[in-house]
Amino acid sequence: MKIVDIPSYLRDTVLRLFPHRAPTGIVRIGSPERDAPVLLTGNYTLTIRRVRRALEGIDAWLLVADSSGINVWCGAAGGHLTHHDVIAAIRTSGLDNLVSHRHLILPQLAATGVERRPIEEATGWQTRWGPARIEDLPKVLARGGSVLGSERRMRFPLWERLDMAAMWLLPMILIAVPILSVIGGWQAGLATAIMIGLTVPAVFAALPKLWVTGGRRWLTYAAFTAAGAAVGAGVLSLLDALSFTSLIVMVIVAAVAMVVLSVDLAGSTPMYPSTVNATVAGVPGIVLEADRCTGAADCIQVCPWAVLKMNSNPRRAGIVDPGACIACGACIVQCPEDALYFSFPDGRVVSPATVRSTRLNLLGARTVDLSDPK
Repeated sequence: MKIVDIPSYLRDTVLRLFPHRAPTGIVRIGSPERDAPVLLTGNYTLTIRRVRRALEGIDAWLLVADSSGINVWCGAAGGHLTHHDVIAAIRTSGLDNLVSHRHLILPQLAATGVERRPIEEATGWQTRWGPARIEDLPKVLARGGSVLGSERRMRFPLWERLDMAAMWLLPMILIAVPILSVIGGWQAGLATAIMIGLTVPAVFAALPKLWVTGGRRWLTYAAFTAAGAAVGAGVLSLLDALSFTSLIVMVIVAAVAMVVLSVDLAGSTPMYPSTVNATVAGVPGIVLEADRCTGAADCIQVCPWAVLKMNSNPRRAGIVDPGACIACGACIVQCPEDALYFSFPDGRVVSPATVRSTRLNLLGARTVDLSDPK
């Protein structure tokens, strides 16, 4: 029976907001032979743990590239994981001497920053996109690497939403509880801890049904401010420490917690584009020049929300659900004909060349120039 390293899992989960580097190179999953499949990931510790757990009982080689200790999606979107890093990993790992084939499965979520063709040209390795979710890897490998359409669509299950909530609430508690304990005594500190510990996970649990983009998102934050204040007041009442002043303090603390979440709750999930950058520039929409499309289907393979689909007559991609686009740019990066681009509400256009040469900063703006060294 395999022993799970619970402390390390908790550390990586709660502190996932911060980069956590694992060694790069080759990781053996099971007892792989020379014909075993080869998969790529970044050197984010939590991701490697989850890949190993998902592939338990399967023999495979895991090629770990340098993503600056950041998860694959954020690393690729922010310029920390590019095809240059994948090429470097292949060349320095000794992988060529370990396997008899030259087939590499790339994580689909790396498509925002990793281009397949430069990898193939530079190394001779043939690449294909794996599924959007790690837990689908065993089924994909059992089919010889074939990925179903449903496995290319991103999911954000409850357990992962609560996992993300833990990342937000820990720093809030560590900062707020000592301050409130000094100001209002241990009762205020305890009420604050319980309030944040219940309210923040509740936001993430209800996330698919909440307004978190556009002007209506403030109604969501107002409602959870009221709910949080009620929880804090209830705890203080049970502790016989409720007063008008302490009630006001609970309202303020709950409001501050929601303000922190509102900075970019949407952008910290895989469901929505960043609201920070959108506040200034608006959310860009995806545009397809149908006459340029040759039906390569690269865009279909990498879109995490099925925004595009392939039409049969003529064989061309089409935009079927523009409202689901989260502006990750993966389809633009991968299109071999530059048939896709971004267009902002004010008419500004972000060309394919710009999307390929830049990456997103923490505010969701495309200001990271890949010509600069890391």
